[in-house]
Amino acid sequence: MKKIFAIVTVIVLSVVMCVGSFASHSLDRLFVNATTLDSPATSMAGSFEVEIEPGDKMYILGWAAINGAHLVKIYWTLDGEEKECADLYRDREDVFSPAGIVSDAEYTVRSGFGFNEEMMEMLGVDTLKEGEYEVEILALFDDETIETVKDPFTLVVGKKDISGPVQNNEPKTLVVELIPDGTTDGVEIEELDDGTILCETDEDSDPWISFAFDEIDTSIYTSFTVVYEINGTLHGNNIYARDVERNPAYTPTAGTWTMPAMQGKTERTFSIPNEFGMMKDTLLTGIRFPGATSGGSIIFKSITFHNPNGVGLRDFSADEGDALSYDQIFVNDKEIANGNDAVIAAKKGIDGRDGTVESITFFGWYGNANSETESFGYKINNDEIVYVEDAFADTENEVKALNENNRRFKITAYVSELKGDGNVIWIYAKLANGDVVKLNRFDNRGGENEKDREIYVIYNAPEAVTPAPTEAPTATPEPPTDAPTDAPAETPTNAPEVVATEEPKKDNGCGGFAFGGAALIALAAAALVIRKKH
Repeated sequence: MKKIFAIVTVIVLSVVMCVGSFASHSLDRLFVNATTLDSPATSMAGSFEVEIEPGDKMYILGWAAINGAHLVKIYWTLDGEEKECADLYRDREDVFSPAGIVSDAEYTVRSGFGFNEEMMEMLGVDTLKEGEYEVEILALFDDETIETVKDPFTLVVGKKDISGPVQNNEPKTLVVELIPDGTTDGVEIEELDDGTILCETDEDSDPWISFAFDEIDTSIYTSFTVVYEINGTLHGNNIYARDVERNPAYTPTAGTWTMPAMQGKTERTFSIPNEFGMMKDTLLTGIRFPGATSGGSIIFKSITFHNPNGVGLRDFSADEGDALSYDQIFVNDKEIANGNDAVIAAKKGIDGRDGTVESITFFGWYGNANSETESFGYKINNDEIVYVEDAFADTENEVKALNENNRRFKITAYVSELKGDGNVIWIYAKLANGDVVKLNRFDNRGGENEKDREIYVIYNAPEAVTPAPTEAPTATPEPPTDAPTDAPAETPTNAPEVVATEEPKKDNGCGGFAFGGAALIALAAAALVIRKKH
């Protein structure tokens, strides 16, 4: 009995020593120029990098507590130099738990920093000059213990890169398929006919639902929007993002509290760098959302990721600032149409079935009020867009006066290789903001006096030539029926079997050794105690 007691004592003491060494703290909010919890600003508590403008202020909200010591103050460091925070503390009895890490309520007194209606200011942030700084937020206790409330992060004051974002070739938006891969007991999931996911809570629990998808590069897709419909009240919980390598089980807690971030709304956009700092520049594989409280439900309609520097293929839109004119068509460098009516008539069928047409040239102008045009190109049928290096033409002042971004183009498509009727050639504009615009302006489409301003042509090319059939080869005379034939080689009946070579067994590595070593150390400690008892 004494031996058993000794072993249990060793284990208990080990657990107590480990638990006693843990600190508990939470940075719930880090806001810029927002002093209250209900501000519309986005929390950046999980960010590895925070960008502000000169003169901006930063505010924090959270708590810090350990057993055996009282919180003295929260402070921050700027490139290692200590800086003060506003004197704004409160009791946080809610962090006390008899069986938890903070097991003595005495040490939760004055353990909270900031209030929901007035957060704690990081003093001096508004005086920083433009540049990049390393910042850390720390907690000092009266036994001189210092705990990290927020790991070092980069604070960028002013513009980080004045050259602007680098455009990439990924789409501006990516809609993921809603594939549930986990939920809580007491929550029923149903896929509706329209592809949305219904999540109903039928008992009082901590309801949640998670979705899995293919790897999404969060260095490219930097935010996502969830569209949903809540029936009842959303359960107070966090949203978690997952990367199979860095964060396989949706831990540690990341993201933003959903109350009131999602409550009372039908869609919510989350910034990955600002709200899921741990997931920045990772390959995201899933998201977990809270469900509705007992008796309620939530329908998830879509999850869309956004790529701010990507390519967005879209139609012509005056609402987006697009304007154009289609003025002339040339065939083999000879003008065949000039002016709206002539162009509209000619573009609906250019006849090249006699094989004499080698090129078709489009002349006009296009511009977008919000972005410059980087290049023009053409697309034949379902082929890729071909961008033309020398597509820009001299632009007269009258055109620029309408919009300073308007530019003349002269684009030649070579068509001698095309065959058959109905080849469609479209003109596209690529903008500096990443949009690729199909120049398919059609005024009053479907309405009275509609005008076909779309910049395209339909080209009827020569028919493909079908090769003439060749003469049938002269039949080879059959051999005489009594001619000898070669008998097939006899397959030996005792051929050896082909045996697959067995792969050498892999070494299990040091994982088993580490586990066994830990067990041996524990047993040795217990044996030492037992030995001393005798």
